[in-house]
Amino acid sequence: MKKEDFVKISIAHFARQLHVNVIAETNDFIVSKSPNTFREHSFDLDHPHILDGIAFVFCVKGKAKVKINLTEHDVYQNTMLIAVPNSIVQILEQSDDLKIEFLFFTFDFISNIKLSTQLGYIAKAVEKQTCLYLTDETFGDLLAVHKLIVKQYQKHIAYREDVIKNFLYALIYQILQLYATSITSSTAKGQNRKEDIHMKFMALLFEHYKIERSVKFYADKLYLTPKYFAKVVKDISGKPVLEWIDEMVIMAAKALLKSSDMTVAQISFELEFANSSFFGTYFKRRVGITPLQYREK
Repeated sequence: MKKEDFVKISIAHFARQLHVNVIAETNDFIVSKSPNTFREHSFDLDHPHILDGIAFVFCVKGKAKVKINLTEHDVYQNTMLIAVPNSIVQILEQSDDLKIEFLFFTFDFISNIKLSTQLGYIAKAVEKQTCLYLTDETFGDLLAVHKLIVKQYQKHIAYREDVIKNFLYALIYQILQLYATSITSSTAKGQNRKEDIHMKFMALLFEHYKIERSVKFYADKLYLTPKYFAKVVKDISGKPVLEWIDEMVIMAAKALLKSSDMTVAQISFELEFANSSFFGTYFKRRVGITPLQYREK
């Protein structure tokens, strides 16, 4: 099937993929019926794509290396990966036997459930830890809820959607428990102050990269001097602050160039550049080719 060009990966895109073994009966929720491969879907995740929803992905077989925003993650059996809206996702490597189950939904789907505080907590926790590496038992428990949702969808009875939403509600609370345990464990180990600064910087960068690209802005947000802040980031990551900022902007630009039909001018506006000429110069200096050459490559 021909790969399609998307601005973002959304529920609507999944719904059009009738060849893939998924359930897409509502506008705001989709679930795999049985293990899928990434290659079955009609978007090419070898290039960065922007996610327009919340994704819970369960690796049931095989392994992969996935980049979410600027961080690479190893995914293998019993890994649960969570991505929040506007995350930039790219698959760097995947084994031939990789199989996943997933749920993909919007905030609107669960808007009538009072989960706003918990979802905000998950969003912040996910910025720090996107992948959960689970035991057979814990992974099986989460996958069992996924199977209950699939089973419920196959019944055409009253209150079906309400039951599904409550299963999802239960799944979110199970994930909250896992994050709470993980954060308590990290605290007990005594997280390094410099590591904490770097982690907070990465969360801020994901939130502000479109409009804020100065060392001083991020240093001020963390109540640090620019000199000390820059030193901490370089010590922990091995890369200067400006390199991290550039990498985030370029990754977003690549995602829009490869997964949308936006013009270069529209992308430069989206990423808050003064004009398309300045954006083109910025991109070429860091990638080695022009935006259009990258799109056509």
